[in-house]
Amino acid sequence: MPRSIDIFAESEVSLEDFVKDIEKLLEIKLQRISDGEEIFYEFRDPRVVFTVGTHDLANDRDMNFEDYRYHLSARALNISTEEERKKWRGEFARVIFQKLRTTQNYHLMLVEDIQVKLAEFHPEADIVR
Repeated sequence: MPRSIDIFAESEVSLEDFVKDIEKLLEIKLQRISDGEEIFYEFRDPRVVFTVGTHDLANDRDMNFEDYRYHLSARALNISTEEERKKWRGEFARVIFQKLRTTQNYHLMLVEDIQVKLAEFHPEADIVR
């Protein structure tokens, strides 16, 4: 089962505009993908797959998923050991989290495997928990 590091972001802009902001911020191009029911955007390189879309997750314990409109996910590819995969997806996701945080435009939550909250950021209070 692929493991992921996920970022949840709150923004009032459309998914398309949010993706444009992400592309500019990260200097990458995301490909639009539709599976008939869902539309999401994806970036791949030889080591990581990164997706951006919406979600329908319900709040769980201390993770208020319903407060966030967008779901960004990083998973490692083509890496033989779980330790190395964890390193790649973690570093990739943390760079994205930090870049989004620096814009001061988004409420953010960083989560491992949709199970463990790693960090949270709220721009108006400039708080990282």
